[in-house]
Amino acid sequence: MKHFKIHSIFLRNFLLIVCLIILPVCGIGAAVYYVYNKVMQEEVSSVHLIGLSRLRDMIDMTVREIDDFALQIASDEASRWLLEEPYPATPDYAMNTQLTALRQKLTPVNKISGQFINSVYLYADRSNYVMSSNLSLWKMDWFTDNGWWNDYLTHKKESDRYWVSARAAKQFIGEQKPKQLLSLYYMAPLDEKVKQGAVIVNIDTERLGHFINNVNDLVSEDIYIIDKDGIILYNSEPALLNRSLADIGSLKNVLRGSEGTPVQMSIGGRTESVAYLSSQYNDWIFISVIPLQLYDEKNAHLRTYLYVIFAAGFIVALLLAWLIAMKVFQPIRKIISIVENPDKWNYGELEKQEPHRNEIRQVAAAITRSHDKQVVMEQELRKRLVLLKQAQNVALQSQISPHFLYNTLETINWNAMRLTGGENKVSDMITSLSLLLRLSLETPSNLIPVQDELQHVRHYIEILMIRYKNSFTVAWDIDEYAMRSRIPKFTLQPLVENAVYHGLKPRQDKGTIRITAERRDGRIFFAIADDGVGIDPERTAHINNELQHGYSEPGAGDHIGIKNVNQRIKLTFGEDYGIVIVSRPNEGTCVQLTIPAPQ
Repeated sequence: MKHFKIHSIFLRNFLLIVCLIILPVCGIGAAVYYVYNKVMQEEVSSVHLIGLSRLRDMIDMTVREIDDFALQIASDEASRWLLEEPYPATPDYAMNTQLTALRQKLTPVNKISGQFINSVYLYADRSNYVMSSNLSLWKMDWFTDNGWWNDYLTHKKESDRYWVSARAAKQFIGEQKPKQLLSLYYMAPLDEKVKQGAVIVNIDTERLGHFINNVNDLVSEDIYIIDKDGIILYNSEPALLNRSLADIGSLKNVLRGSEGTPVQMSIGGRTESVAYLSSQYNDWIFISVIPLQLYDEKNAHLRTYLYVIFAAGFIVALLLAWLIAMKVFQPIRKIISIVENPDKWNYGELEKQEPHRNEIRQVAAAITRSHDKQVVMEQELRKRLVLLKQAQNVALQSQISPHFLYNTLETINWNAMRLTGGENKVSDMITSLSLLLRLSLETPSNLIPVQDELQHVRHYIEILMIRYKNSFTVAWDIDEYAMRSRIPKFTLQPLVENAVYHGLKPRQDKGTIRITAERRDGRIFFAIADDGVGIDPERTAHINNELQHGYSEPGAGDHIGIKNVNQRIKLTFGEDYGIVIVSRPNEGTCVQLTIPAPQ
């Protein structure tokens, strides 16, 4: 392990024992833990959902009773009299009797809803009087609890017929602490389009909380009741009433989950089960939050047992791996000795060390044979290096010939001008040819600027112009940006040569060659186009296929120059670059060449 670190036999055996023994045991333990955790989650979710469903049904039934009670008040003849008639300054006996009867009707008698209804108000717009179930009849200006007044005016303007709001109110003079009320508003009378007042049923949230705790078996459950706009109508924490559920960071996304499916969330550093159900009677939503402290403690004990099993297995794996490594390393040490000093070993020595045929002897014999082959290959390589140096010397000597040809052409050009008394077509062709040779001699690098390559093409075209007596014209359109790029030598000249010999020459009349270069999409696009005889579609497709899939042995009449240029482009810049031919018979051919644009 000291020398080979993570690749040592000890670590390999340790990992093998861990994979074959420890991991399966831990996997079984993890599976048990997962199944147990799943069963517990399902049990908690089931109990949670049953409790929340029972609470929802009880609240729905209670609100239905309150709605029926409020509608009875709103449609009562005594209520209509208070809403429609102005209240006299001095009421008579009959009116007092009617008011007493009305107050008695405002007192709820329902067994369920009546136990947490704080008070019921009947307000008349026309007389500006409020009949209270616990304070009798009062002028609105003198009525202590007037916190609902502005809310009533706002919703009346919006033509609402029913709404709910949570509020804090003092109902008696001298009352020290306001009560938390959940007020349900019903516009009255029911059968008139123009509403003249309202019935307000005030629910004491403290009593409602006791009612909810009596319904639920889970005493630690936290209940939220919200309306359709996400405003909290009820919670045991008064500071949360009338706030939007979106303002509570831990619960703002709870409604995005599936209804009726409890989910576990981390709230205040504790894991809690959260579920919600929609009311089956109105637009309220019931949210239940249950802490999972007891459930987490059981899981923690089970995890501790799994950690102990894993630690014990880890120690056992270390001891077994150490024993196996000590037993296995002895023969491997011998193999290492053979690898480090193969010259000291031969097959006879191996037979003495390992008289029985086994894996160690087989491996050692293979190593010695491989060493012998390596020695032979090194000797062969030295011979080939000698031949390579001889070939390099021959190549250097062959460079004398192009220089000699260039000097000879200069001498011929000078004698031609001396005999004719000045420049002529012969001297022009010799000058252009000399410049072509100079380009090949004075540019040792394979890549040259595009400007130099275009100058080489111009010299070549000058020679062709003299030879074919201006039987074609050349149009140039070169982007300045393209001049900054570099290109392999003698790339464009073969393309121009093909355009002349295979495109314009068979045409028998004057043609045009257009040479363009432009930058587009991070590349430089060259195009050599002629208006010659063109190529038939099948031949064009065949050539393009060969250009795309690599160089093939050319046959008679093949476009060898184009294939050679394409192969050099791909070798220099990669398979994404090269040549594509576009041609139509009797219309011309365009050879398109792409190289990468300079950075």
